[in-house]
Amino acid sequence: MEEPVAVEHPDDAARREMVEEAAQFRAVLTTDGRATKLIQLFDYLLERSADPRAPKEIEVAMSVFGKSAGFDTSQDSMVRAHVYRLRQRLESFNAGRPGVYLHIPKGEYRLLLCGGGGETDGDAAATNAMQPPANHRGIWALIGAGSAASLLLWGLLWANALPGGQPHSAASALGKNDFWRPIATHPLAPVVAASDFYMVAEGKAGHIGRTVMHPLIQSPQELDRYLGEHPELYDALHDRDIYRVPASVAVGAATVLALAGTVRPDGAMGEIVPISQISQNAIDTRDVIYVAPFSQLGKLRSSLLHVSEFEPGADSDEIRNKATGQTFRATMTEEGGDVAPGSAPASMASGYDYGYIASFPERVGNQTIVISGIADTAITQMLRVVADKRQLDVLSQKTGNAKAFEAIYKVRTAGGLVFDTKLLGARPLVASGR
Repeated sequence: MEEPVAVEHPDDAARREMVEEAAQFRAVLTTDGRATKLIQLFDYLLERSADPRAPKEIEVAMSVFGKSAGFDTSQDSMVRAHVYRLRQRLESFNAGRPGVYLHIPKGEYRLLLCGGGGETDGDAAATNAMQPPANHRGIWALIGAGSAASLLLWGLLWANALPGGQPHSAASALGKNDFWRPIATHPLAPVVAASDFYMVAEGKAGHIGRTVMHPLIQSPQELDRYLGEHPELYDALHDRDIYRVPASVAVGAATVLALAGTVRPDGAMGEIVPISQISQNAIDTRDVIYVAPFSQLGKLRSSLLHVSEFEPGADSDEIRNKATGQTFRATMTEEGGDVAPGSAPASMASGYDYGYIASFPERVGNQTIVISGIADTAITQMLRVVADKRQLDVLSQKTGNAKAFEAIYKVRTAGGLVFDTKLLGARPLVASGR
């Protein structure tokens, strides 16, 4: 007599498939250090998936977000925004994968196991093109013309190149200057924080048409808030966790990284991270060198701007002196007419740009350094300044060898070439409350 064969109940098989899919998707979520709430939301929906009744919005708010029973879901879209983001992540994860998949139906707080892919090959390809692979989350791309060339230059800079063609011995002497001494003497290699921009994906029905920089949306959290205020755009704006770094900033960050390796006795260069992803541990334990357009300095995780004499002006082309009200505005001309900085071809643009350098000890003992400018020309010139011992020595003399100081420079260009870089002013910085 044959032994009876155990047959798996369909419900058990479906539950097993759901658990397997959930484990794979959760592993992807955990690679994103900013997805803590999404993971908690996913875990809750997975736990409730066996319940025939889907949880209500207030239940999700109380169980996942710690809200009270009096939480007004009609006035706060927190739950809806997070469910929307989780649905987008699931759709990206499912794109191009055959077989069963997890899905959150629109308008519901329910996690379902569906029996087949709902996208066409074109949909999947479009989504995959916009979504970074899970193991590359946090790696950022360059924008602007010449991205491939910038990446190549980045590699060369890491290997052996220095700004202005300085030999290694001359660059290592920079470590004795007030600007580089904190980097040379700190027990840990620095973090070079490169300015990055959050990109919003635009599209409908699974098709992502383009990614754009939105002035009111600078992070996934701000996208959540924006969609909460404009629910009609839920299907039009998407989070794909994409950040862009301007080519000038990327090359500048690589240049600084190479310089850091030359001034340190151990030769350790440190690492480059986007400003949006710099960790609290890095800020508390290591020197941080920011490379960023001046208009983006508001993103700095530092107390420097509270004591600085300067601030971004009314638009991205200005630096304003808070004490005097004086405004320094970058101007570029093409055949006698004013144009926006960076819009004229490099071979034709002429005018003025302004650069900014600062160094400031934080309360925890490490140093914040800022290398900045209004436009690309000034950022590039400030990199040359910090690589030139003679110019740094002049800066030290102007500031009385202060450990905390800031300086502003005027850069004159003609025909795309820099003809003059002039130190307009430098002063020591004194932190209030110390």
